[in-house]
Amino acid sequence: MNLEVIASALSFKNWAVVGATPNKQKYGYMVFKKLKEKGYNVFAINPLYDEIEDDKVYKTLLDLNQKIDCVSMVVAPERGKSYIEQAAKIGVKYVWFQPGAESDELVELCEKNSIVPIYNACVLVALNHKK
Repeated sequence: MNLEVIASALSFKNWAVVGATPNKQKYGYMVFKKLKEKGYNVFAINPLYDEIEDDKVYKTLLDLNQKIDCVSMVVAPERGKSYIEQAAKIGVKYVWFQPGAESDELVELCEKNSIVPIYNACVLVALNHKK
């Protein structure tokens, strides 16, 4: 993945994590927490939960009343299409797929909607290298 694209995505502060979970063993939790620790404004998206450690969890991206620049996708590819469509509706610039969350169909859907897809790169690794 292009390092300039990754650096650009990381320069934006408003993120949503699709698939955020209170389960500390899962990447949805780890990505959500790491972004918060690094000072990002992070919004959890998961229809199965109401909150994660006192943070409100939203059912969909459309429920947010905040501009989101980057969406971290931490769900199986077959669950991703509706979230990409929602991201397009709210003007998201980047969708970062955690490894295993991407598919050719989802990447194409991002590109058709003028969203830059980031894949084959882990946001946790990128954040660990960010100063």
